[in-house]
Amino acid sequence: MPSVQQKLRREGKATASSSGIVIGHAQKLRHGRQPIPERSIEPSEVRSEVTRLLAAIDAARSEVDFERSHLLKTGTNDMVIMLDVHRMLIADPELLNRASNRIVESQINAEWALRKEMDAIQQTFEQIEDEYLRNRKDDVEHAGKRILRHLLGDQPANMHASLEEAKNISNAIIYIGEDFSVSDMVMMWRRGVAGVVIEQGGVDAHNIIVARGIGLPALVGAVGILREIEDGDQLILDAEQGIWIHNPTPEEAAAYAATIDSFWQAQVELEVYAAAVSQSLDGHPLKLMANIEFPEELDVAEQVGIDGIGLYRSEFLFLNAPEIPDEAQQFEQYVSLVRRMAGKPVTMRLLDVGGDKPWHYHRLTSNIEGGANPAMGLRGVRLLLRWPDILRTQLRAMLRAAEEGEVHILIPMVTNCDEVNRVREIALQCREELGLTKPVSIGTMIEVPASALIADDLAKVSDFFSIGTNDLMQYTLATDRTDDEVAGLYQSGHPAILRLIKLAAEAAKKEGIPISVCGELSAKPEWTETLLNLDMDALSMSLNKLLLIRRQLSQLKYNPTL
Repeated sequence: MPSVQQKLRREGKATASSSGIVIGHAQKLRHGRQPIPERSIEPSEVRSEVTRLLAAIDAARSEVDFERSHLLKTGTNDMVIMLDVHRMLIADPELLNRASNRIVESQINAEWALRKEMDAIQQTFEQIEDEYLRNRKDDVEHAGKRILRHLLGDQPANMHASLEEAKNISNAIIYIGEDFSVSDMVMMWRRGVAGVVIEQGGVDAHNIIVARGIGLPALVGAVGILREIEDGDQLILDAEQGIWIHNPTPEEAAAYAATIDSFWQAQVELEVYAAAVSQSLDGHPLKLMANIEFPEELDVAEQVGIDGIGLYRSEFLFLNAPEIPDEAQQFEQYVSLVRRMAGKPVTMRLLDVGGDKPWHYHRLTSNIEGGANPAMGLRGVRLLLRWPDILRTQLRAMLRAAEEGEVHILIPMVTNCDEVNRVREIALQCREELGLTKPVSIGTMIEVPASALIADDLAKVSDFFSIGTNDLMQYTLATDRTDDEVAGLYQSGHPAILRLIKLAAEAAKKEGIPISVCGELSAKPEWTETLLNLDMDALSMSLNKLLLIRRQLSQLKYNPTL
């Protein structure tokens, strides 16, 4: 393979959506492909990598045999035929031989060698004129994924790679793709990815919000990058200036390495605020809380000294599970968060799927369709009230977890008081069925303009408000936050946004209920003073912004505007 110096240097612009700078090697991912590690190995490791590959193939073949025997009992012949095809592909000795040869000749790890061989086989299928045979390339993909799953195992790689580690360009991997789902982002983070670059999407899509929350540098709107880059090429991801550099010169790489050192030092200087109290210069308290998607984030959260969990997005428990989690599974997840918080408040949002968080359970809830505009369709409380069994199960699990700490339940996508009353009624029924007596507060998420406009009425039936500024901006400005073509219109500074926030704040103060902001607006330093002076009780944000906001807050004086 030619050296980086021999390759053509290219540079492109993109939208910086999750800050950071990374020097690493590119790995392209097709839609739906699982990210894999790509690394060079020492000659002494070749034998063990070949052995790993052989063991994974054997495990995948045994897995297919088990599934096949089960399906034979049910008489599902079509599925049996499909599994027979997969078994034939998995057991093909040529696959093992060719992938093994790649390990030996290129001195690369087994996952990378297998992926290269799968690509080569699929490319051969694509040249076949017969459409039926040409489409069999998908069987190659599915069979290969079975082997990869066993190669990768269930244990994640280093989940909390520091900026210091990201500088090691011999190991750092940057994933490149058309787009990545929320689940993809979580999985890549768990496997220690250094950064991501995607061709599509918007800066406030949920997958990017997750990236920001876990401190994963990301660029969106990097149109054409997939055509330019090959796997293994050196790449600089600059999410501070919104550029990517393909095959940088040695001088550029050295300069960026120095910049990463400076960036790292700035992060270290912020760490002093991890032990600081969340209050203004003149002592006015404003809790700074974390938006959480999955429990592993609490390892980071504890390091920055959060005042609680202001938004736990429960849908990610659902999105990452093969089936709808039952009450026991949900309770285990919820109570683990409550216990980790050790008395600090935990706000759990009820299931909110739809929009850019697709619902994976159409086969179980066949009447639920995405609709022409999922962001405005059957999602949030609308879906839960349509399928009360799902709501009831989730409420029971949350109420049980609340017995061990301070839990607040947040209702998403509310547009009228009846929705809040119906959820509260079901929650009270669940509490009686469980024999529980501890009251749990139930609040309204202000994220639809209608809810802000009737905030006075909602405040009378709600125990608290939480303003979701991401959707509030999207719906108010009629701009899809996942659409890069209208990204420039998605502006937090629009006067309509402040006006709606003020309506909610005034209603909360009048009724005497707590109010917080849990959208990305809370993580913008230029908004901290405004939100402080609107008498917000808490701001909840991505973890990587919390120390920055705490420093900003410590330099401000409280001057109420309501």
